[in-house]
Amino acid sequence: MGSEGAMIYTVTLNPSLDRTLHYARVAWGAVNRAVSSRLDYSGKGVNISIALRQLGRESVLLGFAAGAFGRLLVAGLRAQGYRCEFVEIAGETRSNVTLIEDETGRSTKLNESGPPVTERDLAALEERLCTLLAPGDLVALAGSLPPDAPDDTYARLIAAAHARGALVALDTSGAALREGCRAAPDLIKPNEVEAEGLLGHPVQADLAAALGALRALGPRRVLLSRGAQGAAYADGEGCWQATPPPIVEVNNVGAGDAALAGALYAWAEGLPPAEVARWAVATGTAAAQTDGTTFAARDEVADVYAGVAVARLARQGAAPAPKTI
Repeated sequence: MGSEGAMIYTVTLNPSLDRTLHYARVAWGAVNRAVSSRLDYSGKGVNISIALRQLGRESVLLGFAAGAFGRLLVAGLRAQGYRCEFVEIAGETRSNVTLIEDETGRSTKLNESGPPVTERDLAALEERLCTLLAPGDLVALAGSLPPDAPDDTYARLIAAAHARGALVALDTSGAALREGCRAAPDLIKPNEVEAEGLLGHPVQADLAAALGALRALGPRRVLLSRGAQGAAYADGEGCWQATPPPIVEVNNVGAGDAALAGALYAWAEGLPPAEVARWAVATGTAAAQTDGTTFAARDEVADVYAGVAVARLARQGAAPAPKTI
């Protein structure tokens, strides 16, 4: 598994500035005045790095930064002490808005697409990553692909990182996830909808069989995010289900990123598979109790960790073969 001396690199090809706006109740078609608001530096890889720091583990942030928003993103992260190795590209880094209706707890996320990238941009990012990597390092490739990036972009980065002796976790969706799986990443973290999209059938009836079918697509390990039900994890030696304690959810935006950070933390520390699942669920659940794109402090994660139940799953039967899509 991981090594305590390994560096973790997070790659965010489509980062963002995230605004979170709170309203007592949203009246569509009318003027709404926010009760409170906040600005966070975000994107899935950025979120993972922030959550890792909360757990006491530093990382290096890579990705694309464009225009004034991109400069604001990188300057803001560096001001907070993060090491950034972003590649500057043309265009403008996206800004996203999350609306939260306090009376009901409902949230709506409004995302921009982000700036398009060129082959030259992608080659520059790959070169920068490979220059930094050492054998045994961990790389988290996370988030949607920016416009004009080919579907095999992550597959290409996985192959490049493996050639440097690094281990790779992939968290994306759709064609980028399918192509990425073919490059045999060391870990993927789909949610149930993304997993069902890969397999072409539901996963809930037999989690162990579904995890095996996902691994058959190429990844060595699978962390299946199940929302409020926690997560299931498989590494080829066995399968585990981690179930969180009951909580009062404030905002689940970024909870999946926090879960991957928890898994990477446990992985880098060389902890056993059940602990990878437990830390993932504890970190993701604790994040769902925080406001905005923010992440819980380690002691808050530890409180949730104490209440996470982990059980080994027995394989119930063979999973249906993945459908050709």
